[in-house]
Amino acid sequence: MIFSFTSVNAGLNNFTNLIFFEDWLIERKVDLTINEIKCRASIPSHANWFGARVRLDPNNELIKPIWISVKADQVIDSKLTKVKELLVNCRSGLLSIPENL
Repeated sequence: MIFSFTSVNAGLNNFTNLIFFEDWLIERKVDLTINEIKCRASIPSHANWFGARVRLDPNNELIKPIWISVKADQVIDSKLTKVKELLVNCRSGLLSIPENL
């Protein structure tokens, strides 16, 4: 018999990529110390570090650093509404299955 073990980065105690929706990345973290699911959304093309990206804050308000220019279609209301829906879905439980991407 041959056994193969590989590790899986499941978002436990660290943010990991969950899904992409057009230009937006949804990341997820299961914080085992406080038993909480955290999710965040950003446009990763502008920076490697989350804090230097166009993103949504914990209240789903758009944060756009002044030095970053974005295309108008990246932050239109319909797209932001969909990203916010994906965040609600992400935070809703351990199994997150996005619909209608």
